[in-house]
Parts: sequence; structure tokens; C-alpha cells
Amino acid sequence: MGQPKELLQFGDESLLCRISTALSTAAMPVVVVRRTADQPLPELPSTVTVITDDRPGAGPLAALATGLRHLIGAAAFGPDDAAFVTACDSPFLRGTDVAWLAGLLGAHDAVIPAPNGELQPTCAVYRCRCLAAAEALLQQSVMAPRELIRALAARTLTTDELRQHDPDLRFLRNVNTPEEYRRALADAAY
Repeated sequence: MGQPKELLQFGDESLLCRISTALSTAAMPVVVVRRTADQPLPELPSTVTVITDDRPGAGPLAALATGLRHLIGAAAFGPDDAAFVTACDSPFLRGTDVAWLAGLLGAHDAVIPAPNGELQPTCAVYRCRCLAAAEALLQQSVMAPRELIRALAARTLTTDELRQHDPDLRFLRNVNTPEEYRRALADAAY
């Protein structure tokens, strides 16, 4: 992208603030896992808890494990409680999307969108008990979140299932390039 995505402006707020606000309508607490203690972050809602990744630079699986560990410890979540995990670059994510995904969890360890068979592990719901599997993979130097999904009793959602909730799959859109960012701003009429 050429600049930190969490600081990108989307309308009158940063991408990270926009996502944090959307999440707060469907989940509490909202926890942001930053890469390092000195990573600059935009102003966030006062209800957001910011923690630092236990394994800086190790990627999203390590950040997921850090977040789950925090929830289990500080927020007193149990193994069957669940957390929604996302990256900071999904400007069209809404609280209703999170609630819909969480409502599909049932007895599964996780619910993962998989449009066109492509797993989306950073737009998914995970039970806190997934921490053990994540830690085991990290101990083996496996850093890919998709490997975690393969180790779980996860429900993967097909394109057809996802389109029943969001016909355009808008909530799965992210911005990885300047062009995708410009298109997202245009689509949001900013």
C-alpha cells in the first residue's frame, strides 16, 4: 500500500477507527492487536482495548493467538466463548456481518468465509479454545492462519451461502493496493 493501512482515511475517520466502531455494535470487548508498542495508531473509540502482539512480525496467526490469550486472561472469556477476527483494511465490514457469522457458529470451533473456495481467516469467528491449536502451530513455526483452520472443526461458508447474506460480498472487500483503496473510497462516495 505504501503507507500504514490502519492510518488511511476513510471519510472522516481512519480505517482502523471505522472497523473498531463497526465491531463495537456487535462484539465486546473490541481488542486491537498492534505490531509493536511504538506502532502509531489513529484515535480510537474509548471502548477499544489496544494490546501489543506477543510475537511482533510473526503475522496474523500470532496476532490472533495474542488476541485470544488476552480475551481468556483479561476479559475472563471461557473456551466456548468466541471472537471475531479481522484485519484493519475491510472498510465495508458491518456489525451485522459479524453477528451473522457468529450466529452460524453452532458447535463448530470457527466459522470461515470461503468465497470461491478461498479461505478468509481474517474475517472469521473463532472460539477461544482455538488458542491451543494456534499455539501448537506457532511452536512448529507454522505461521499461516489457513493452517489453523485445517486443524479445527470449522464451518466454511460457500460463495452461495455468503451471497445469501451479502449479495455483493461487500463485507469481504479489503484494500491492499492504492487502486483498491481509491475504488473503495469511490464506492463509498467519499
